[in-house]
Amino acid sequence: MTFYAFGLNHEHASVAQTDAFALSVDEQQALYDALILSEDAEVVLLSTCNRTEAYLYGRDPDVQRVEAALARIAETPWPEEAAFRRTNEAAVRHLLHVTSGLNSMVLGDQQILAQMKDAYQRAVDAGHVHSVMHRLFHTAFRAAKRVSNETTLSRGAASVSTASVEMARQHFADQADRSLSEIRVLLVGAGKMGRLALKSLREDAPVSVQITNRSIDRAREVAETHNGTVVGWAERHQAVAEVDLVIVATGAPEPILQAPHVPEPDAPTASPLLVDIARPRNVDPAMDARSGYTVFDLDDLKAWTEKVQDRRSSAVPDAEAICEDLLSDFVTWVFHQQALQPAIQAIRDTFDSIREQEVDRHAHRTDMDREEVDRLTQSIMQKLLAVPIVRLKNVDPDSIDFVQGIELLHALFAPSDDSGGRSLPRASEDEKPTLSDAPSRCPYLTHNSEEGSAEAKSVHQALRLAEASKASSDE
Repeated sequence: MTFYAFGLNHEHASVAQTDAFALSVDEQQALYDALILSEDAEVVLLSTCNRTEAYLYGRDPDVQRVEAALARIAETPWPEEAAFRRTNEAAVRHLLHVTSGLNSMVLGDQQILAQMKDAYQRAVDAGHVHSVMHRLFHTAFRAAKRVSNETTLSRGAASVSTASVEMARQHFADQADRSLSEIRVLLVGAGKMGRLALKSLREDAPVSVQITNRSIDRAREVAETHNGTVVGWAERHQAVAEVDLVIVATGAPEPILQAPHVPEPDAPTASPLLVDIARPRNVDPAMDARSGYTVFDLDDLKAWTEKVQDRRSSAVPDAEAICEDLLSDFVTWVFHQQALQPAIQAIRDTFDSIREQEVDRHAHRTDMDREEVDRLTQSIMQKLLAVPIVRLKNVDPDSIDFVQGIELLHALFAPSDDSGGRSLPRASEDEKPTLSDAPSRCPYLTHNSEEGSAEAKSVHQALRLAEASKASSDE
């Protein structure tokens, strides 16, 4: 079993290729429903505007099955020459970097964390995530949280939409000593970039928010989400003169705000700010010369975001160090579980063999039938083993010579044979395990939540029985 990260993203593929393999939520669900992987394999799919990637714990044929499924839904051959593939530590590192915003088109992008959480939840709901991916993704979420809290990677506005709001905030503070909570806002265009800008404004709680769009239904949808009102498309020029901030974000191929049609500002002292975040420009260049109006365009935003990107770049080494720290923790956990499981299974098998022998010898001495005797003795065995097994699972691999200790347990309890059994590998020379150090097969039963809770109940029950017995003898 191997860890894989593979797919298409803005670093390796063209926009046309990433667009071709972008999956809707329904398409992702259909892929999960049709996907048949090898036993114990787990997979999570992530599809955003910049990437379609899979994070897989499985075997090479499982990778091929996922690629074939993606090609089938996209109705186009899988582009091997543009796709990337990483394995084991490199795959885990890639996932941590993506989740933390280190691999985003906009460095430090915080939207990717929410997208990753949604992708993980869809895979869980589809039944394609078990103990390994549960652990891996929660490790990735921890990495993203630490990077956000402990570094400046996500500080400042580095996307066009958020930068438009940051620039407006600074403009009103510098020019009129006003906050965004005191202004009236008009959004022209109800597409993705405009919605992101309104989302950035939400905490400022402007006096009013108006939305205008060619599609009135789309405008109403955005207005309902952001507690705004709708302005008819034909009234957009008049509306510009009646607000303080206009964010223009349509997909029009030419200006949709024409200077001759925009009246003078609503009040003599008003100075509306127009922020044009569209390409090509959606605001008539002649608006720059109109008295009382200020216009920012993508050139202004680019200069702003470049400064932010420079500041964010300085935080990359610290963010990468956090990811390496959590990568080391995850690799240790993997090695710990893979080394420990054979020893636990050997203990169970040995005790179960003794139990079966004794049942065979003494079952005839009770009125209970063989099935009842089996259930009773299995219950007793589970209770007896519950405490030592739970304690074994909680052993810190750094607190003892972990590998030698597990080998000793395995040697004590594993059935003897002429071949001497399969020995466990030793740790790497630097004393830090790698994923390749672990045995090739790993069922990861030791971190199954249902089994863990059952064993925890067994531990508590065994302790209660011991306490009851002690109390009885004391009386």
